[in-house]
Amino acid sequence: MNFLAHLYIADRCGADLAGSVLGDFVRGPDLSRFPDAVAHSIRLHRRIDTVTDQHERVLGAIGRFPVGPRRYAPVILDVLMDHALALDWGQYSDETLSAFCRRGARAVADAANWFDSPRRPTRTGFQALLRSYSTQAGIDFALYRIARRLKRPEPMIEASRDWQVHIPSLRRELPVLMQDLLTTAREFRSPA
Repeated sequence: MNFLAHLYIADRCGADLAGSVLGDFVRGPDLSRFPDAVAHSIRLHRRIDTVTDQHERVLGAIGRFPVGPRRYAPVILDVLMDHALALDWGQYSDETLSAFCRRGARAVADAANWFDSPRRPTRTGFQALLRSYSTQAGIDFALYRIARRLKRPEPMIEASRDWQVHIPSLRRELPVLMQDLLTTAREFRSPA
């Protein structure tokens, strides 16, 4: 799951939207510097990531990658699941994708001071990022940007070259995965 899916899940279970994104930026178990709602949402993000990584649908999708590039499959699939979610957004929400992206970007930008990053998210930039998940060019760019963070980006770039072949099966499987993740999120309780 990437940013769009984490925001969607947090929204559906009443968790803090900014915390659902912060889960990718905050390291370590000590979340005492955050308000309780934000800390809960960071922990929820981590739980969703764990359940996603172990889910039979995700493991099946990973298995459809060739053996060599398979090591990059989990990262690639995180982005592709956001693409599948964006493509079929109307199945998941009555709110338009544009409206949801605006609302999610506002929540994240309003919490920009919590991000330990030299480039803190802005409302306009983060909204554009979320909306880009609905386009092929946006997914190409997201995968390229992730690969460029690696010491050796070429293997991941090569592994993601034919990402479009995975979209039909992900679109079929995503409703089951999302329902399971929403159940996990609604049952999740942060440690006291």
